[in-house]
Amino acid sequence: MRIIKINVMRKVRLVSVVGLVLLALSPELCAQSHSRHKKQLKGQLSQTMAKIRSGKTLNSRTDAAEHLGTLTHGINPHRVDEATLIEMVSLLDTQEDSVRAWVAASLGHLGPRAKLAVPRLLKLLPEADCLQGSLTSAPFIRRALERIGETPPPAPKCD
Repeated sequence: MRIIKINVMRKVRLVSVVGLVLLALSPELCAQSHSRHKKQLKGQLSQTMAKIRSGKTLNSRTDAAEHLGTLTHGINPHRVDEATLIEMVSLLDTQEDSVRAWVAASLGHLGPRAKLAVPRLLKLLPEADCLQGSLTSAPFIRRALERIGETPPPAPKCD
C-alpha cells in the first residue's frame, strides 16, 4: 500500500512541474501560435478570394464568397492585415449581387476594422436597394454598415 502512495505522489509532483514549465512558456507559445494562426488565416483568406475572382461559374464564386464569410465570422478583426482588407473591399466591384452580399457580410464581421469599406458600401447600396428579387445584397450591405459603425441611409424610392 505504501508503494502505491509514493508512486502517486511522484506523479502528482511530475504533473505539477510540467504544469509550471508550460505556464512559464505559455506567453512564448501563445505568441508563436498566434503568429502561425495569423499566417494560416491569411493564406485561407487569399485562397478563398482567388476562388471568388477565378471561379468558372456564378455558383462557385458565390460559394467561395460564402466561405469568406465563414472564415471572417467570429475572428479577431485585427488578425486581418491591411492588404487583405483592401483586397476584400475590391471584391465588391463584382457585378454579381450574390457575391457582393457575402463579401459585404464578411466585411461586416470585421466591424470597425473594415471602416475603409464604407464609401464603397454606401455607393453600392442604392443600386442594391432597387434590385428586383426576394433576396438581394441590400440587407447584407446595411448590416455590414451597421456593424462597421455607420448608419445606413434610408432606402431610396425605386421605379
